[in-house]
Amino acid sequence: MIKHALLRQHLFHGAVRLTVLALAAAGLTACSSGTSTVDARSGTAEPVILTPLSTSVQTSDGTWATVPMGHLDQPLNTFWQLLFRPTGTDSWSNHVEATATATNGGLVLASAGGPSLLVGVRPSNLLAFSPLIVTADEGRSWSNGLLSDGLAAHPDALAVGPTAKALALVGSRNGEKVLESTNDLSKWQTLTTEHSLASSTPGRTCRLGSITAVAYLAAFPVVGATCSRPGVVGMFSQSAGSWHLVGPALPASLHSDTVEVVALRSTKAGLSTLLAVSDKSATSLVAAWTTTGNRWSVSRPLHLGAPDQVASFGPATGDGFFVLLSEPSGSKRLEVLGGPGSTWLELPAPPAGTATVAFGPRTTVEALAVNDTTLTVWTLASNPDAWVRGQITQVPIQFGSSG
Repeated sequence: MIKHALLRQHLFHGAVRLTVLALAAAGLTACSSGTSTVDARSGTAEPVILTPLSTSVQTSDGTWATVPMGHLDQPLNTFWQLLFRPTGTDSWSNHVEATATATNGGLVLASAGGPSLLVGVRPSNLLAFSPLIVTADEGRSWSNGLLSDGLAAHPDALAVGPTAKALALVGSRNGEKVLESTNDLSKWQTLTTEHSLASSTPGRTCRLGSITAVAYLAAFPVVGATCSRPGVVGMFSQSAGSWHLVGPALPASLHSDTVEVVALRSTKAGLSTLLAVSDKSATSLVAAWTTTGNRWSVSRPLHLGAPDQVASFGPATGDGFFVLLSEPSGSKRLEVLGGPGSTWLELPAPPAGTATVAFGPRTTVEALAVNDTTLTVWTLASNPDAWVRGQITQVPIQFGSSG
C-alpha cells in the first residue's frame, strides 16, 4: 500500500529558502562551461505537441510512475507523486518523501534498464534548482545529487548511460543547456547549449528551434530537438568532438511536415524515439528504432484528431510505446505500439481520471487514475476486454504548504 509518511514532500517556502542557502554555502553547485550569452536561433520551430510529465518507466526490479495529485487546477496545490510496483506484485507504493522537497513543478524519471532509477525534481515557487535522487534497491535507500539549473519541462530531460554517466536538459536565462555528469550527480559539465547546437552545421541544416530530449546510444550522447526545416528530424549525436544528424528519414508523405523529437529512450538493442510531425493542419505520431544510429525502422503514423491532446506517453511492452490521448469530451483514448514492424493498436478506453498507464510484467496493463487525493489502479483484463478496479489509496497532501 502507499506509504503514509509524506510530510517531507511539502516544505514551507521558508524551508526551501534555507535549503537553497545551505546548498550554496556548502558549495554544491554544478560545474558548467562554455555557456553562451547570446540567444540566437537559426530556426523558429515551435513545439508540435505538449509533452506532459505523467509517465511510467521500467527497471529490472519493477515499474515506476509519476502522476500529479491534489487540486490540479491550482499549481501550488498540485503535488507530483513517485509510485513503484515491484515485479511480480500488483501493489503500488509511494516514495515521494525521498525527494525531501515540494514537488509542485513535477518529477522527471530516467533508467538505463537495470535496477537503478534517477529522479529529478523540477523547479517551482522559490525552488530554482533541481534536486536529484537515485536508488538501485527499489527505493529502500537513496543517494542525492544536484543540478544548479532547473530541469526542463520534458519527460526525457534526464538520461542514464553506461559507466555511471548521466545527461540533463536544463533551462537558463540564455536558453537550454545539455549537461553531462560522470560518477557524481552533483558535478556537471556543459555538453552543449541551444545556441551552440543551433549554430553548428547540423543545427543550421535542421533550423533548430529548441531542445526537447536527451538519451544515450551506447556510450554516445544523443540530443533531440524541434526543427523548422520540413521533413528533417532534429536528432543529434556527438562523436569525435562533433555533432551529427542521426535521425531517421521520414516517409515521403511527411516530408512537408515539421518534426519534434518527443521521446528518446535507450533500449537493450539501441535507441527508440517518438516523433510528432505536423503540417499545421494535422499532427501525427511516428515511432522509430535503431541499433547503430545509421539505419532506422520507422512505424506507420498515428494520426491525431485536431482537438486531441496528448495526456501521457511512455514505454510499452518490449521496445514499444503507449500514447494516452484526451478528447474534447473528457474521455481518454489509449494507443499502443509494439516494436519494429508493428502497428498502432487502440486498447479499450481507460477509466475516467487516468493520468498514465504502466505496462508489464508480461502482458499486464494498469491505468493509474487520479481524483484529487484518491489514487485508483485499474487492470486491463484479458477476458473480457474491460478494466477491473483494484488498489484504491488515499494520499495525504498538505494543501497550502507551498503557498
